[in-house]
Amino acid sequence: MTEWPPSRGPGAPFPTLAELLDEIVSDQTLTSRQRQESCSALRSVGRALGRRLEEIPASPRQLRERLAILTPAMAGVSPGRWNNIVSLTRGALKRSGLATIAGRSTAPMSPDWQDLFRHLNHRRVREGLSRFARYCSDRGVSATDVDDDIAAAFLSALENDGLIRKPRQVYRTLCVMWNRAAKMFLTLSLAPLTVPQYKIVYSLPWDAFPPSLRDEATAYLARLSGEDLLADGDFRPLRPASIQSYDRLFRAFFSALVHRGRDTASLRSLADIVAVETIKDGLRFFLERSDGKKTPQAYQIARLLLAVARHWVKVDNAHLEQLRAVCRRLDPGQAGLTLKNRDRLRQFDNPANVHGLVLLPLKIWTRHQGCTNPTRVEALEVQSGLAVEILLMVPMRIANLASLDLDRNILRTRAKGRCVTHLFVAADKVKNGVAIEAELPADAVKLLDMYLERFRPLLLSQPSSRLFPNGAGGPKKPGQLGVQISKFLRRECGLQVNPHLFRHIAAKLYLEAYPGAYGVIRLIHGHSSVDTTTRAYCGTETAAAMRHFDDYVLRLRRQAPPPSPRRGRRPAQEAPE
Repeated sequence: MTEWPPSRGPGAPFPTLAELLDEIVSDQTLTSRQRQESCSALRSVGRALGRRLEEIPASPRQLRERLAILTPAMAGVSPGRWNNIVSLTRGALKRSGLATIAGRSTAPMSPDWQDLFRHLNHRRVREGLSRFARYCSDRGVSATDVDDDIAAAFLSALENDGLIRKPRQVYRTLCVMWNRAAKMFLTLSLAPLTVPQYKIVYSLPWDAFPPSLRDEATAYLARLSGEDLLADGDFRPLRPASIQSYDRLFRAFFSALVHRGRDTASLRSLADIVAVETIKDGLRFFLERSDGKKTPQAYQIARLLLAVARHWVKVDNAHLEQLRAVCRRLDPGQAGLTLKNRDRLRQFDNPANVHGLVLLPLKIWTRHQGCTNPTRVEALEVQSGLAVEILLMVPMRIANLASLDLDRNILRTRAKGRCVTHLFVAADKVKNGVAIEAELPADAVKLLDMYLERFRPLLLSQPSSRLFPNGAGGPKKPGQLGVQISKFLRRECGLQVNPHLFRHIAAKLYLEAYPGAYGVIRLIHGHSSVDTTTRAYCGTETAAAMRHFDDYVLRLRRQAPPPSPRRGRRPAQEAPE
């Protein structure tokens, strides 16, 4: 089989998957069955990526990045088949010399690595070091020669020469387990590795700033929250979530000033912060992070500081006008849905994806209705299905979904001889101050009852009234439940959906069926004004509106009398007198 790397110079393009497939077909060292399976796997990769094999470079890095965002459901195959496809593709790349990092290797390690593993009794340490040990063995690197340079070369190989999922996570695990092994065997004098920190945190804690600044910022936020009912103010108090958001924006801006070289001791009060040049200096930190592009975060900070300067510090009009000019220049000018949300909604231009989503809760109920001895894994699956059903029927925010309580929010009544189940969330618990109340349909109640009777008890470690309880009996954190739902939808439907997207999905599907029905969506979402709804979703139903218009024109055409078959006939003229 052709060895591609030696024939490629620096920067030379990779062969395509079509060329790789041709090499597999002509490789006589493989059995007929092996050639057939490898070729089938490459064709399946092409179908999953929606490209012809001639258009896909056989680059391990590019394939890894493209395949990482796919799930078996997206590829239209079972999980087992998808694992085989990836494994066979990885094998084809390795046989051709295009990939040097194997997914799993059975080759024996060198004697010194074997000796080290012989004394490693900790399973997690062995697993974390296994791939790296074989990498070093193949290159003649002993355990005592390992340092940060060797580890960095291994990371480069993971990223560029293999189809290993999450290479940076694999590398970080290696560094942690290597340092643990070094402490186990001090006599070997193994050099510790630097553990990478991929999460960049620039916001400093409040303790890093003078207490006077922290106290004044806290007092300002307390005023916005309306804690003092007798305080002067003609504004609507902000909700706790908004207060927390402003707190984060304050710390982010103060930290930006520190990173720009300001001494924390000079930041004594909010009056020191809202000077025009100080605000510009801090905002430049965020512009540099975004390569000079306008971002919502920088604009939000600028608006917050303008409000502080106007209502708290009470600067003069000339000062305010300069700050308003800064806000205008930073305004990203983005109205309606973000580009990311619009991209995610395009999944539902495909009717098959819409059907897969709306039928998923029923599919989960059918799958588990006869389960008599459920497991915890099955209980979490039913819990995820119930969460999706509620979001489909009552598109609420994830914070309200996660905090649902069986005593306060799930209300059972009898009306006209039948049991009615309502979902109710009080106005003071909703972000926009509008109560949520809806009658759950029969399918939702059926899934809810099955979950409460047979599956929820497996998730309880102590008595709890929460619909989605955590281990301590309280509600699951919104982020935790959100990740659970997203992974569930990705696994079951192959869809990239976060819980908040359900609100946009509801608007898209309804407006496509009834273009212009913004009043209904306003009531569903609890918007204070239909203008808010229109700004958010105007344009999402344009294609559907055009289809409705075309249908109307075609209906007029069918109702009109048929045209005359004669062509070119001029209207008769009256004879001259």
